[in-house]
Amino acid sequence: MIYSKLKLGVALLIISSFLFSGCSREPVVARVNGEAVTQKDLNLLLKHAGIKEGKTQQAGDIHKAMLQELTNQLINEKLMLQAARKEKIAADKKEVMKVYNDMVKAFPKEEDYLQRLRQKGLTKDMILKSIEKDLVVGKFRDSLARGVSVSEEELKGYYDNNRQSFAVAEQLRLSIIKTPDIGEAKRIKKEVDKGARFEDMANKYPAGHTGLGEGETGWITLDTFPADIAKAITKIKAGTAGGPIKGKEGYYIVKVLEKKEKKVQSFDEAKENVKNILMQQKARDKFHAWLQDARKNAKIEMLQKG
Repeated sequence: MIYSKLKLGVALLIISSFLFSGCSREPVVARVNGEAVTQKDLNLLLKHAGIKEGKTQQAGDIHKAMLQELTNQLINEKLMLQAARKEKIAADKKEVMKVYNDMVKAFPKEEDYLQRLRQKGLTKDMILKSIEKDLVVGKFRDSLARGVSVSEEELKGYYDNNRQSFAVAEQLRLSIIKTPDIGEAKRIKKEVDKGARFEDMANKYPAGHTGLGEGETGWITLDTFPADIAKAITKIKAGTAGGPIKGKEGYYIVKVLEKKEKKVQSFDEAKENVKNILMQQKARDKFHAWLQDARKNAKIEMLQKG
């Protein structure tokens, strides 16, 4: 599902305490087909944009433009929620709680998460309603994306016109030994040059070994390293060790286990990626067309002053 794969953390950025309209004494800034967008909704958006209301009062035209943009976000969401209701699209409690529990997992315990919410002026109920809304919007956008397809000709055309964007940087698989002492680094390198197995030397200095897994890094690109270290590693041939290489935290002896040269992916290799790119583009275009039409046919009243 294209839209649902986007991070649900966006639910924390656009929070409305009244998910599906209803009566409220809050000042109303807009109405969408008779349903209210309240000042409270807008204030919450301002808060999550990291802007204090008092500061925006002095911002003049910038303040007005920002309020207009945020109000439009809320209007667009209201239109999507209304359309979702018509299509009987909903999120059940189990789905909502799964997302909530995933958020809580980032904290030692739920109370720590709730404490963070209170510091932001939020409540668990607000978050649950926000998650529900975000799930409904995601399902609605997924429903719009159904039927989107890409032909073989479109795939090939996009690949041919963007071939260089499918270039894959040189990849290396390394084993690395780190030591804080230059003398020790030279001794290690000397032993390796005399025929000592690099893996044995790495095990001999386990505290300084920086590889992953079974004593090696896995496939990585040189942009993983600072420029000076990367430059030194490029001079090491596959199957040999080089160094000592000076770094900020000590000295490195590096063995290049394997190299994959830089290349441009073939069409077959890039095909799935190309398909995902074009499917997302078409889904986005279809949504924007729907939104434009929905706004054109909706009764939208802007009641905000200033």
